[in-house]
Amino acid sequence: MLKNYFKTAVRNILRHKFFSIINIFGLAVAMSICMGIMMLVADQMMYDQHNSKGERLYRVLSRPVNNEGKEQGGMDNATSPMPLRTELLENYSGIEKVVRFKRGFGNSWLEFEEQDVNIPLSGFFADPEALDVFEYQLEHGDPATALDKPFSVVLTKQAARKLFKEEDPVGLTVEVGKDRIYTVTGVMKETSNKSHIVFEALASMSTVNALEAEGQFSGDLENWTDFWNGWTYIVLSPGKSLPEVEGYLDQLYKKHISAIANPEVYKAKFIVQSLDEITPGPIVNNAIGPSLPWIFVYFLGGFALVILVTSCFNFTNLSIARSLTRAREIGVRKVTGAARWQIFTQFLSEAIVVSLAALALAIALLLIVKPLILELSFAHAFKWDLQANFFVYGIFLLFAVVVGLFAGVFPAVVLSGFHPIKVLKNLSDVKLFSRVKLRKALLISQFALSLVFILSVIVMHNQLKLFMGKDHGFT
Repeated sequence: MLKNYFKTAVRNILRHKFFSIINIFGLAVAMSICMGIMMLVADQMMYDQHNSKGERLYRVLSRPVNNEGKEQGGMDNATSPMPLRTELLENYSGIEKVVRFKRGFGNSWLEFEEQDVNIPLSGFFADPEALDVFEYQLEHGDPATALDKPFSVVLTKQAARKLFKEEDPVGLTVEVGKDRIYTVTGVMKETSNKSHIVFEALASMSTVNALEAEGQFSGDLENWTDFWNGWTYIVLSPGKSLPEVEGYLDQLYKKHISAIANPEVYKAKFIVQSLDEITPGPIVNNAIGPSLPWIFVYFLGGFALVILVTSCFNFTNLSIARSLTRAREIGVRKVTGAARWQIFTQFLSEAIVVSLAALALAIALLLIVKPLILELSFAHAFKWDLQANFFVYGIFLLFAVVVGLFAGVFPAVVLSGFHPIKVLKNLSDVKLFSRVKLRKALLISQFALSLVFILSVIVMHNQLKLFMGKDHGFT
C-alpha cells in the first residue's frame, strides 16, 4: 500500500510540474534557513561537552550590589577577583581545584628578529592546573610542568604552526610585547572539542608575579576589588553540594568586600555558573570568549518558525486551491471501496514526499550558502563552523517528515472528506470553505507573518547602522 502511495505521489509531482516546483522550492528555502539555524544551535550546544569534570566544574561570577548589599540588577560579570583561588584552596575543604585565567598576556603583534613579519597572538595567563581541568592535551611538552615557571607559554597547534617552522617548537623562544621573551613549553593537540575559552596561547600565572615585581602589574593577584581582569573556575570535591560552596562564597564577600567602608568602591557578590550553562547561556559582561546567549537562540528559533509556518501556509493554500482538480479521482476511489482513512493517508504521504524532496534541495542550498555565511564578520567573531554530523542529519530527516505532516494534514482532511456522489454528479456544485473562509484566513496570516518578519529585519538593519555609524562626539 505504501509503495502504491509513493508511486502515486511521484506521478502527481511529475504531472503537475509547475505546482510541484512552487511547493518544493518554497519549502526548500524555508527548510534551508531553519536547518542553518538548527546547525548553529547544535554547534553551540556542543561547547564543553567533552569535559569529564563538567558536572563538578563551575565558573564564579560577580553580581553587582549596592553599599547595603542589595542586588542592583543588570548583567553579571563573568570575571571575579583573583585572590579567590588562595582563599578557596587554603581555607575551604570542598574545592578540589581552582583555576584562574587573567587578561593581559599577548600583544597585538609579535616581532621576530630573524624575520620581518608581524603576527597577532591572543591569550591569557593561566594557573598550571588549567591544562588538566579543561583537559587540554599536549602534543609536545609535559602538561604537569608546562605552566609552572615564569615566562613559560603553551601554544595551540595552529599558533605554533603560524609562529615556527619546526614541528616541535618546545624550548624555542618568542618575544611577546616589548623585551618579553617567553619559552615555549608545550603545544596542544588539534581536536574537534569546542570550548567557550578562546585563545592561541596560555602563559604561566607565575609570570604575573614577576611582572608585578617589575611594576608592570599592580597587585592584581591580591586585589579583592578588581572584578574585571580575571576569570575563576572551581572543581567541587566529589560529593560536595553546591549550596555549601555558595554559602562560603557569601562569607568571603562579607569578609573582604562588604566590610570596605569606601562607598565609591565597586562591590559585587559571588555566584556560580555550571559549565553547561555558559554557552548557550545568559548574557554576561567580560565574557572570556564568544558565546551565543539563550535570548538569541529563542529569537532565531522564532525567526525560523515564522518562515516555516509561512511556507507551510503557502503549501496548504496551494493544495486546497488544486483540490478540485483531483475531486473526480477521489470520487472514483471511494466508489470502488476506498475508505476515508486510506485517502487521507495517500494525501498525507504525498505531502511527506514533497517535503523530503524539499529536504534534498534545502541541503543543496545550505551547502552552497554555508561558505558565504562563514565568511561574514560576525561568524568569525563567534567562531562558528556549522559542522554537521549524523545526529544533525537525522534531526533534519525527522524535521522534514514533521514539516510534511504539518503542511499536509489539513489538505488531507479536506480532500478525503469529499462526497463521491457530489463530485461525480456535478463537480461545479462542490464548494470549499464557503462559510468559514479558511483559505482567506490562511492567506491573511501568511502575509501578516511575512510583514512582521520584513519590518523586524528593517528595524534591525537600521539599528545596526546606527550602532556602526553614529557620531559619538569623540574620536
